[in-house]
Amino acid sequence: MKKKELGLQAEKIKSGHSKEDREKIDAFFEQVNDSYDLPPVLGDVLFHHFTNAFEWYQKRGKSVEEIITLLDPKQLGDHFREDSRRVFNLDNAAIVYPLGMKHGQMPMFRLSATLKEEVVPEILQIAADFTIKRFPTFSTIVKNGFFWHYLETTRNLPVIEEEDDAPCKPISIVLRSNRSFRILVYEKRIAIEFFHVLTDGSGGMIFLKTLLGEYFRLLGKDVPVKEGVLDIEETPKEEEFVNEFEKAEGEDDLGTFIEKKSLQLDGPLSPVIPSHILHIEMDPEELKRVSRSYGGSITAYVLADMHRAAQQCISKKEGVFQIQVPVNMRKYHKSKTLRNFSMYFSTSLDTNDHPSKEELVKRMKDQILERGDAVPMNKMMKTTGKIIHALRFVPLFLKVPVMQAVYSYLGNSIIGCTLSNLGVVKLPDELKEDVDHFDFLISPGRPNRTTATLITYGNKARLSIIMAGKEKKFEEELLKQLDEDGISYRLEGSFDYGS
Repeated sequence: MKKKELGLQAEKIKSGHSKEDREKIDAFFEQVNDSYDLPPVLGDVLFHHFTNAFEWYQKRGKSVEEIITLLDPKQLGDHFREDSRRVFNLDNAAIVYPLGMKHGQMPMFRLSATLKEEVVPEILQIAADFTIKRFPTFSTIVKNGFFWHYLETTRNLPVIEEEDDAPCKPISIVLRSNRSFRILVYEKRIAIEFFHVLTDGSGGMIFLKTLLGEYFRLLGKDVPVKEGVLDIEETPKEEEFVNEFEKAEGEDDLGTFIEKKSLQLDGPLSPVIPSHILHIEMDPEELKRVSRSYGGSITAYVLADMHRAAQQCISKKEGVFQIQVPVNMRKYHKSKTLRNFSMYFSTSLDTNDHPSKEELVKRMKDQILERGDAVPMNKMMKTTGKIIHALRFVPLFLKVPVMQAVYSYLGNSIIGCTLSNLGVVKLPDELKEDVDHFDFLISPGRPNRTTATLITYGNKARLSIIMAGKEKKFEEELLKQLDEDGISYRLEGSFDYGS
């Protein structure tokens, strides 16, 4: 927006006010101007964020004094004023993501909160401007070093976008103007899509909760700093930036990466990924009760249902189908890192093996306990660190083609699909009535036809099936499993993005 237009907007805000209030408004916008040192184009955009929010408050009868207090530009901190550069090395999990990318393929995931009321974009934008300073590793762009990629801080604005495309689309990290995440708004939903290089689901949820806390503070709520809502005025802590994979204990074991080749679901891949999404909303208490009736956890029960559904969608009768399960390593190592700190294991079932539901749930429970235990997970962490250490002096231009081939091979061979259970989301009591539900999505990587995610908030457990193929048989077979156990559910689905 041009300076002249900004000036006209500021003058419009002052019209109809007393002389005293006009002077306060002038002083406020002078303070806004003094709160950043950005290139003219970016500076104009940030100034426009304030004028938009100011006008929104005015239309709702807020006094000048109340508006100035809520929009105090001191809450920007020095984030948009300092020209100091900070560099962060990638954590051990993040290192592979930019190395393994091919055109159109990017490991993305999405966290969203659907509110009870329509989102106010003008206020969410200011909330993002105020919040980003608390997350310096998120306020970064991916850059090429001689040996590795790395993150470099940026003062580019976290601009709110209206959602109008398929979820989890790749982000162009070539442009210096692009962060590695985006914030999207659609009616009552606030969604944040992350390039996995920045963080995992746990770190991303802290960011979403903190953004929600600031958004509702700007709407007049007194939101406490707890349940994952961080104090945005607090100086970021070094412990939040740590590469926790270095805490790996025990011996390394290359065998932790060697698994049987997994079969894939039948059907052609869609040219657009995801091709469509199905949300299955259930009562978490009912889901827990049924899972326990089979002697397993909710995760074990859902894995059993997915394996049984997959058997109906695979024409090849020789081989195993493997479902990858991420493990939050924070449960084994005390950590406050906001970066990646997850490993994974796979559950497996032979296509010619048809155990009873009770037996299959028990197998899934046993595989979770055995393969997701601290010992094998630490071995995998240790081995990852050893591989990275061995490659540390190989130039990046030589690493990229090798890692793309390895990444493609691993994806093609050992993963049939993924189930990631982010668990129960907790919010401060002051926000509980404002949020209806959360959703969690992970973009499938080729050639996988699907991924599944589970997230629970209040009385809603949301199992999301994200498809990359044109067939819908897997979803239908999965619903049959729930029907057989008498589990009530409500369905929400997207249109076919590839059509």
